[in-house]
Amino acid sequence: MLVLKRIALGLLGLLIVLSIIFIVLLAPKNKESTEKVDFVVAANQRSAEISQNLEKSGVIKNGFSFYLYLKLINGKILPGTYELSASQSASDIAGQLASGRFKVAKITIIEGWRASQMEDYLVKEKNLTQLVGFTKLAQPDEGYLFPDTYEVKIDVTSAELIKLMRETFDKKTKDLRITPETVILASIVEREAQGEEDRSLIAGVYANRVKQGIRLEADPTIQYAKGNWAAVTLAEYKSIISPYNTYLNDSWPPGPICSPGLKSLEAAAKPATHDYIYFFHAKGQTYFSKTYAEHQAKVRQYF
Repeated sequence: MLVLKRIALGLLGLLIVLSIIFIVLLAPKNKESTEKVDFVVAANQRSAEISQNLEKSGVIKNGFSFYLYLKLINGKILPGTYELSASQSASDIAGQLASGRFKVAKITIIEGWRASQMEDYLVKEKNLTQLVGFTKLAQPDEGYLFPDTYEVKIDVTSAELIKLMRETFDKKTKDLRITPETVILASIVEREAQGEEDRSLIAGVYANRVKQGIRLEADPTIQYAKGNWAAVTLAEYKSIISPYNTYLNDSWPPGPICSPGLKSLEAAAKPATHDYIYFFHAKGQTYFSKTYAEHQAKVRQYF
């Protein structure tokens, strides 16, 4: 009995020592550390490999201990990019890997941008290089990529971002009567309007033109066709051969020319009622006219 008692006490003592070592190994590697490490978990990566990579990255003391801890708590790990620190305990890190609290990027999509401008911003300014090719994938959703500020995973894919922006569009416009023509009109208004009060009036001009069978003759549609927002030259009104050139083609262009904001969508959904069919901007003002003669007179007066 004495021998068994000594063995039991010895095993208990060993267990206590091992527990202490285990606890020490799971404690923060450096409580004072302020350095952040980007840590990538690949899809279908085994927890043993992840644990060893955590040790190699310098955020935990011992990969094997972390692996055992994961097994004890039945810890799950979601793939993605995480921002970790050696000041975190193993339990904190395990919790973060299980919750999907990924490293995020804050992006702001501007009203009136086309998909190619979004890609330039995302890749060149936000350094989200995995989004090269966004423009091509987003082409069917041009106009429906709602301009807003988003927080996305640092490794977000083009498909995920497009889905998020399209869902935001649907949510923001749920109380509006939205048709494909509404979004096209809103995109033109977004590029044309210079003041908040102009949006509904400009929408009304184009609505009147469609009703009267007059071509839209909207400069932004030519700019979209030629691939930039530079001012349209006199030659380009006829030389830009595209279904988006509303000086050469009747009615609506094939699709939106940019992503309009909510105010332009609201204006397009409910254009102002008036008799204007012409407008132009000069010296910070927008001038509307009911006839071509009136339009020409105002151009001569205010330009």
